[in-house]
Amino acid sequence: MIKVVEKANFTEVKKSNRFDSKYYYLGEVLDKILSKFETHPISYFSKSIRKGIFDLNSRYYQTSGIPFIRISNLMSYTLDEKGMVYIPIKNHKKEHKTILVPGDLALSKIGKYLGKIAQIPLRYDEVNISQNIIGVAFDCEDYLRKYVFLYLTTPLAINQILRVSKQHNQNKLTLPDIRELKIPLLSEDSMKSYAKVVDELSVLENDSYNLIKQAQSLFYEKLGINFKDIKKEFTFTATLKSIREESFFSPEYSNPLYNKTISALEKFETKQLSELVKPYKGSEVGSDNYNLYTDKIDSDIPFIRTSDIVNYEVDNYPDFFIADEIYQELNQNVKPLDIVFSKDGSIGHVAMLTESDKVIIGSGFLILRTRKDSDISPYYIFCALSIPEIGGYQSKKRTVIASTIPHLRPENLLKTRIPILPKNDRDDISAILEKAFEKKSLRKQKLDEIKKKLELEFESIKTIR
Repeated sequence: MIKVVEKANFTEVKKSNRFDSKYYYLGEVLDKILSKFETHPISYFSKSIRKGIFDLNSRYYQTSGIPFIRISNLMSYTLDEKGMVYIPIKNHKKEHKTILVPGDLALSKIGKYLGKIAQIPLRYDEVNISQNIIGVAFDCEDYLRKYVFLYLTTPLAINQILRVSKQHNQNKLTLPDIRELKIPLLSEDSMKSYAKVVDELSVLENDSYNLIKQAQSLFYEKLGINFKDIKKEFTFTATLKSIREESFFSPEYSNPLYNKTISALEKFETKQLSELVKPYKGSEVGSDNYNLYTDKIDSDIPFIRTSDIVNYEVDNYPDFFIADEIYQELNQNVKPLDIVFSKDGSIGHVAMLTESDKVIIGSGFLILRTRKDSDISPYYIFCALSIPEIGGYQSKKRTVIASTIPHLRPENLLKTRIPILPKNDRDDISAILEKAFEKKSLRKQKLDEIKKKLELEFESIKTIR
């Protein structure tokens, strides 16, 4: 569709040093809405807006310490723990100007992640940020901080960010671009009402994450296996018998780390995943059918790719959305408690669907539905697959490289052996996870409702100047 710029005067061209149509077209659209409100730049609400650490070498990355937020961690308005790295406290304190605390914001400033925003979750005391992230530390009343965050997740705010982004080799933002971002104000009562819901969302997100970690810890405790004693070996031999048994060979497949771990699990009864679940394939819809969040209509459906798993759930605000008619044609009929497991590219990412997920699952996943005749709950199966030494190791063992992309064939994934703990232990683990995913579902429901309410308010409100 052709988008027409109605006017662009010389003064604005000179001031902005811009002559691309997107800048002026979006400017006209945004002015029609923002002119109805009292606005302040985001710098009005903040004590600092800074770029992250520029010269920190990756050799300082650790598995514990201070969370170091990189651009790939910005997902679904929170931080994705997958791939999280940590830095030493001394490096963190040295870069004290870029320290963020719960409630502060991290925004991407470059590339395909441009416009991604995360609120620092409650579970961290402090974090630090990488060079491709802009951190916003607040200095305003608590309700304003939470309202500003919610506003920045709306298409109105994202279009402001896209408008001022500059493209050379890739899109990028500068600090002045962000500091001048306009925040439209509502009545104080209205902003406090939105802030209250944002607070509820933060608590639900944090509680659900901690409950999953609690269930995983209980699983480890009941297994009673010291996995740290099982080391990855870099020189080993493989028997011809083991290769013939599965007609499969790769260095990873034969690594004693994986084989000894599987043997350790056999202190319990084990069952192949194929005995516990019925598999369904995800769908490929074609990139021509992708719609961006800022371009989608209300009926469009989130399209979940392997990069759209965040903290064991699917991201309901992913990079792309698909028209409802395609969703109806595919008829995937995914259901709550279905488990999705990534089998292409980034293999081994696992999530469970909730009552609040109406999505299309991409072809990079296998959808696992617990068999009706199984007495093993989907929560227990999910927990086993989420533990690296079970779902992760056995996936790596059978992964092959197709051209340049890692691939795990569905029939090989279904050979994963799940240790069957005593029923009372399984029930305890499942009960914790049931609470976790109830909270995830409620968070998604509340987030959808509050975002739609705020977006409608921007469309309908009269000037409050």
